[in-house]
Amino acid sequence: MRNVVICLEREFGSGGHEIAVKAGERLSLKVYENELLHLACQLGGVSEKLLQEDDEKASNPWLYHTIHEGNKFVSHTLPSSQVLFDLQAHVIKRVAKEKDCILVGRCGDFVLRDEDVDLIKVFVKAPFDQRVKRKSAQENMPEDKERKRVRKMDHQRRDYYESYTGYTWGEEGKYDLILDTGMMTLDRAADLIVDAYRLKKQNVAPAENTVE
Repeated sequence: MRNVVICLEREFGSGGHEIAVKAGERLSLKVYENELLHLACQLGGVSEKLLQEDDEKASNPWLYHTIHEGNKFVSHTLPSSQVLFDLQAHVIKRVAKEKDCILVGRCGDFVLRDEDVDLIKVFVKAPFDQRVKRKSAQENMPEDKERKRVRKMDHQRRDYYESYTGYTWGEEGKYDLILDTGMMTLDRAADLIVDAYRLKKQNVAPAENTVE
């Protein structure tokens, strides 16, 4: 049986990180998120300090820098954001071939589209105001500041995904599950991912593709 990889994209403040962690704990699957930056830099022999600002950011054709260190996996003529995307893609493909896992962000569904793995594509969303309140409470910051940050991060993630994949971020019809955490708890969302995973392992596809 082919490995099953859960690829989770998320709106900022929707609880996607927490949902991935909960699902990973229930399924005993490793969750790859920020660690992908570390593994990518390790693969390319590049300092994390050089690339950490490029994580999940699209290339700017007018303003970018190149990388002058690294090994054969690093192209020194490309923008640093493209270098990081390519390195993370190498890591994602390698991890997916080794074991079942959960990937958060980093265009995992696109990177693995032609690989010999079974994908469960998930998008986590929530109403904008709810996400603002959630991040405001988490960060103990005024809602007006968090409102700007939520908009900025949503734009950044959308731009990143669409510039590298050519697909619309969050578009219904391309995901196996669209989970609206304005309509359910994070635990319920995690349970739905667990159910989808178990069905996939039995080679039975989930019956519905949208949960709101």
